[in-house]
Amino acid sequence: MIRIQNAHFKDEYGRTRLLRGVNLGGSSKVPTVPDGATWRKEGFFDHRQVSFVGRPFPLDEADEHFARLRRWGLTFLRFLVTWEAIEHAGPGIYDQEYLDYLEAVVSKAGKHGLELFIDPHQDVWSRFSGGDGAPGWTFEAVGMDMTHFDAAGAAITHQVHGDPLPRMIWPTNDQKLAAATLFTLFFGGDDFAPQLNVDGVPIQEFLQGHYIAAMQQVARRLKDMPHVVGYDTLNEPSPGFIGAPDLSQPLGPLRMGPSPTPFQSMLLGEGLPQEVPVWQVRYTGLRRIGTQRIDPAGRRAWLPGHDCIWRQHGVWDLDAHSAPRLLRPDYFSIVAGRRVNFNQDYLRPFANRFAAAIRQEHPQALIFVETTPHTPLPAWS
Repeated sequence: MIRIQNAHFKDEYGRTRLLRGVNLGGSSKVPTVPDGATWRKEGFFDHRQVSFVGRPFPLDEADEHFARLRRWGLTFLRFLVTWEAIEHAGPGIYDQEYLDYLEAVVSKAGKHGLELFIDPHQDVWSRFSGGDGAPGWTFEAVGMDMTHFDAAGAAITHQVHGDPLPRMIWPTNDQKLAAATLFTLFFGGDDFAPQLNVDGVPIQEFLQGHYIAAMQQVARRLKDMPHVVGYDTLNEPSPGFIGAPDLSQPLGPLRMGPSPTPFQSMLLGEGLPQEVPVWQVRYTGLRRIGTQRIDPAGRRAWLPGHDCIWRQHGVWDLDAHSAPRLLRPDYFSIVAGRRVNFNQDYLRPFANRFAAAIRQEHPQALIFVETTPHTPLPAWS
């Protein structure tokens, strides 16, 4: 899949550069082995035994594709890679065969006069929460059970839900327990989950450190290619729960199908049935059309021996009669008595860290920064 894009930026000499190119490409979000077609459930959860070699296309077809793009007058590529493609086998285990392929295919692009930047792509965190990007072991590291996400309302995936998959339902995963939890931990684990660590490493450092180190592997391979102009920080970063003023209220404006509030998501993740509002897109816009009871039948979004992270941190608990109570509705919006701003307080430090790490490998690289869709960039001095 390609998408023609026009954009511009100023180069190091202050000249405006017009970029006319394509997003290359949608197939890079899923593995080649096993076949990553989202309608296939078989082998879906065998997340460590995959390969992305051949995405976006086999190496022996690259010249044909690049030559065609050049004939169409396209000169620039937004070249997609995923964290999962690089580090799917486990923390610190890099797929050298994929990195060899990536180096070879990017090199071919330059021979056809195509410039590019690397886009570390993700949508709603991971394939296992309804999108693409992060490896499956990131969920396991925080004690989450991917095989129960669908039953516990923590994510909706094509592989588990089956057909027909409701049209454009996947973005709503951004507000469900699986993706929202991992984004919160990735950007704000120090503030919001200080008790959580992996082998003694605080969870924010564990996740960000592995992500950035994986992208450094890419920069190390491509740093001497002059047609590689830079790297995006992260496609469509999400705040997760960060900034939510009231966890008993809907998390964001995008609501389709069964749409639990953050508090309901946490309870569903604990295996507790909930009556959740159902929304539908109509000609007049989004409209609530009723409710639906979701009963996980005791299936938890957490692995055996692991408790809900947010219950551990005092966000909610059960009272003496085993009834759930929301104790800190504003838990993710106030830190040290101050209301948080996700882009300024969490995205900006991450982007600065990412830029510094990439430029250790590729000193002249341009760094592209995205924010949560429809929000302003943070301020840089």
